[in-house]
Amino acid sequence: MLDSDERMGRQMSATPKVAVLGLGTMGAAMARRISGAGMATTVWNRSAGRAASFVDGPAHVAGNVTGAVAGADVVLTMLFDADAVEAVFAEALPAMESHAIWLQCSTVGVEAANRFATAAAAAGIGFVDAPVLGTKAPAEAGTLTALLAGSDEDLAAVEPVIAAIATKTVRAGQAAPAASALKLAMNAWIATITAGIAQSLTIADRLGLDPALVLEALHGAAADSPYAQLKGDAMLKHGFEAQFEVVGLLKDVRLAREATPGMPQQLLAALDELYATAADGGAAHADIAAVWRAFQD
Repeated sequence: MLDSDERMGRQMSATPKVAVLGLGTMGAAMARRISGAGMATTVWNRSAGRAASFVDGPAHVAGNVTGAVAGADVVLTMLFDADAVEAVFAEALPAMESHAIWLQCSTVGVEAANRFATAAAAAGIGFVDAPVLGTKAPAEAGTLTALLAGSDEDLAAVEPVIAAIATKTVRAGQAAPAASALKLAMNAWIATITAGIAQSLTIADRLGLDPALVLEALHGAAADSPYAQLKGDAMLKHGFEAQFEVVGLLKDVRLAREATPGMPQQLLAALDELYATAADGGAAHADIAAVWRAFQD
């Protein structure tokens, strides 16, 4: 394990070599942004089919995890959950360069973020806890919000990568799991506001009103939000193409419940039930706006 003086002495190029592990909706978009910013980028995904669009560019496709991280200055993970990250990094961590930094962007919860940071430190690898806020469109546009926890030195080293994917950063703390904790708090709010607008649209409909009147009345009011308008409009149009899948938000609600056992759980429990109902009803991989379906039975 490297001591603090050795860590501070690490050298990294202003245009680091980056490996992106995980090419789902978010990971693929982030990899394109990083490559498009001029950084040499290698990508890898557990199922090779998701890497097909990268075969002819914009990034090099690695055949395995160890090949992906070899020579990388920054290794970014954007995988579904903690189990996926743990399985991938069992192979990746021993193959990483001694100066490299693990930029962990997956939403894995508090306990796993702490565990991953500990494993990185034991291997002498830098670690930045860096989940992001935003869905498919912001990821493609490079306008995500990055929640960050890490040392000043590690954050400075990964700054070019963060700049390629995000237009806003929030420093949650000096070390993991601060950023992952903030991500759970934020996704609980996203779950709440999305389910809330679904409920209001349904109430209006059940009372014989055009539910579009809810969005009209809300527009410009103190309680309005662009997100409520966006998801409410999707519900009215039954436009559930995934920007953020129901199964993903359900995972995050459950992570929030696990992380806060001493807090009153009534609202989180209700959100858990609503998103589980939508998932079990066939909307697991639909957009979270499909929680609307949970109010229709």
